[in-house]
Amino acid sequence: MIYSRYSYAADVARGRRVLELGCGSGQGFGLVGQAAAQLVGGDLSLPLLRAAREQYGRRFPLTRLSAERLPFGDGAFDLVLFFEASYYVPGMQNALREIARVLAPEGMAVLVNANPERPDFIASPHSIHYHTADELRAALGALGFRVTVEGAFPVEARTARGTARWIGATVSLARRILRALGLVPTTLRGRARLKRLVYRNLRGVPAELPRDFATVVPRVIVGPGAVRDFKVIYVTARRPAQGTGPGQ
Repeated sequence: MIYSRYSYAADVARGRRVLELGCGSGQGFGLVGQAAAQLVGGDLSLPLLRAAREQYGRRFPLTRLSAERLPFGDGAFDLVLFFEASYYVPGMQNALREIARVLAPEGMAVLVNANPERPDFIASPHSIHYHTADELRAALGALGFRVTVEGAFPVEARTARGTARWIGATVSLARRILRALGLVPTTLRGRARLKRLVYRNLRGVPAELPRDFATVVPRVIVGPGAVRDFKVIYVTARRPAQGTGPGQ
């Protein structure tokens, strides 16, 4: 999942000034940085930013920031990435307004999140709110963006056939039971151990993703309404050219 989203990010970052919010330890910096004209990483966590600095040295500017108040001028970037982190932001509407402010005309924002509408969804520890596809579509649309929503990583229990469907249904049922009984670990380390028990052979993710690390899973455009058949949602929001916004 990580490689698929950063592969997409690298494709859309080509030649652009890029800001990654919630960049963490910067696992995707290598891929995105090779394509981008400029790449800046920002996160609230100092330990994660230190890990990124240890990995990349001075290759990319890093800054501690809150997504609700970005320390950049208007129109400073052509692309803002926000991957698997928006559900930790208390004032997400403020964050979206800030993203709109720092984007240049015809700029683009890409948000990728776990899909809270999948039947066996389990929230991350300490998360605040997982926005649905329609919630993000509406919030970004109100700011003048043209929004496209795509689904990725189909829910096997709903889309597979034969043995794969049986396995997917079993895993989905196990996830629901664990959630209902309150047995989902509350730490990321504990959740990682549980995933290894359920999914068995999981591949470790390196500090810097190399090219061709994994297969890129295709995305499927989804329309308005609940998204049930995908584990992940990609929300791509494009700013119109200057002078072509709402009411102009």
